[in-house]
Amino acid sequence: MESSGQSNVSVQSSPVKKVTPVPFNLLRRDIWLHSIIALFVLAYCISTIVVSRPSGFNTFWDGDVYTVAETLPVVAMVLCALRWPAQRAPWLLIGAGVLAHTAGDLVYSFHDQNLVPTPVPAASDYVFFVSYILLVAGVVLLTQSHVGRVRAALRLEGIVAGLAVAALAALFWFGPVLSATGSLWHVILADVYPVGNLVLLALLISSLAPYGYQPNVPVALLLVAVGWFVFGDVVYFSQISSGTYVSRTFLNVTWAIGLWLAGLAATSVDRRRSGALRRIRPHDRGATWASVGAAFVFIAVAVNYLIVANVDTAAMVLACLGLVLLAIDVVLTKRDLSREALAHDDVDVVTGLITAAPFRERVEGWLGEEANGGVVGVVALDILDFAGVNELIGYAIADELLWVIGRRAQYRLADQGVFARLGGDHFGFAASAPSHEQVMELAETVRRLTVDRFRLSGFSVGIVGRVGVASAAPGTSNGADLIAHAVAALGDPEAHVHLA
Repeated sequence: MESSGQSNVSVQSSPVKKVTPVPFNLLRRDIWLHSIIALFVLAYCISTIVVSRPSGFNTFWDGDVYTVAETLPVVAMVLCALRWPAQRAPWLLIGAGVLAHTAGDLVYSFHDQNLVPTPVPAASDYVFFVSYILLVAGVVLLTQSHVGRVRAALRLEGIVAGLAVAALAALFWFGPVLSATGSLWHVILADVYPVGNLVLLALLISSLAPYGYQPNVPVALLLVAVGWFVFGDVVYFSQISSGTYVSRTFLNVTWAIGLWLAGLAATSVDRRRSGALRRIRPHDRGATWASVGAAFVFIAVAVNYLIVANVDTAAMVLACLGLVLLAIDVVLTKRDLSREALAHDDVDVVTGLITAAPFRERVEGWLGEEANGGVVGVVALDILDFAGVNELIGYAIADELLWVIGRRAQYRLADQGVFARLGGDHFGFAASAPSHEQVMELAETVRRLTVDRFRLSGFSVGIVGRVGVASAAPGTSNGADLIAHAVAALGDPEAHVHLA
C-alpha cells in the first residue's frame, strides 16, 4: 500500500550524528582565522623587503613568523574535518602533509643548513617526501571520492588532461630543474617538491572532467595554491641554474601564500553539480575539447623531444603515456556512442534503468495481450522533498542515491516486472499479475526501496518515498492512461485505481 506523510530527509555522517550544511561565506565565518593567517603572511612578505639578513637567516622572521604563517592554515583544515565528516579524511591528510612540510622546513633551517657540506639527500628531504605523499593522498580523496558514478571514458579523459598539463610543465620546467640537480632521481629523492607539485597539478586538472572543467570554489583555490607553488619552483630553479638565487627573498613567500589559499579552500564546501552524470551524449563539447587539446600538447612535446636538444626525458615519457591513454579514451568513447545509438535514449544515463518511453511500450504490450483473468499493474514511486536532498548533500551524491534505488529494484524485484526512471525523482514499476491484491503487494516492495538508509560517499541518508498504484485487465485501458492514473494516485493514499 502507499506510504504517505511529511518529508523526512535526513543526512548523517553516522547513524546518530546529524550534519548541518555549511555554506561558503568567508564574511560570516572564519574571517578571524583567515585574517590572522593573512597578517602573518603579509608580515613575512614585508620582512623579505625591509629586514636585512646578513647571515642569510633571521631566527624571528624566518623561523618563528614564517613557521606560524605556514602552519595556521592547518587550523582551517581541521575545522573543515570537524564540520564535514564526509571530508574528514582528505582534509586531515592534507593538514598532516602541511605539518610534515613545516617540520621539514624546521629540520632544514635549524639542522641541515648548518652542516658543511649539506648532505644530499638531507634529513629534511625525507620529511618533505612524506609530506607530499600525504598531500597527494589527501587531494586524491578530496577530488575523486565524491563525484558519484562517472563513465570510465570521462574519468580517463580527466587523467589525459592532467597528463597534458604535466607534460607541458615538464617541457618548460624540468630543464632548469635538471640542470640544477643533475637527474630526475635526484629530484625525486632530494628535491621532491617539483615532482610533488607537478603531481598535485595533474590531479587537480584531472578532477575537473566530471564537472565539465568548471571548478568550484575549493578546487579553484587549490589550483591557484598549487599554481603559486609551481611559480615558486620555476623561478627558484631558473635562478639556481643561472647562479642568481638569493635566499630569504619574496620567493620564499610563495609556499606560505599557497597554503593560505589551501586554508581558504578548506573553508568552502563542495556543491558542484555532477555534469558527467547529467550529460546525455558522451561526445558533448565538454567531453571532446580537452582530449583534442591534450593530443596537440602530446604531439608538440614529442616533436620537441625529437628535434630540440636538451629536452627532458620526463616530458616525453608523460607525452607517450598520455597518447596511450588518449587512444584508450577514444575507444571507450566510441563504445559509449555505439551503445547510445543502439539504445535510442531508452536507457537513463544516471541509473542505467529504462526511461519512460520503453516503460510505456512494455505496459502497452501487456495490456494488448489476451485477457487471462490477470491484471496489469503500474506502481509510481517518488521521493518526498528530493530538492532538500540535493541541497543537503549536493547533486552528484543525490544522483548516486538514484542509482542505488535502481540497483535495489533490480535485486529485490528481479524478474517480477520492469522498473524504470520516469524522470527526475520519479520511478515506475509495471508487472503482469494474477490480481490487484498481488499488485498491491508488489507496490509495498517498491515503497520499501526507500526505507533503508543509503550510505553514499561518507554520508548516511534517510529519505521517504510514496507510491501510487493503478491496475487494469488486458484490453480495458492503454499504457499512457494507466501510468497517468498511477502518478495521480501519488497524492492520495485512497486513490489506488483498479480499472475494470
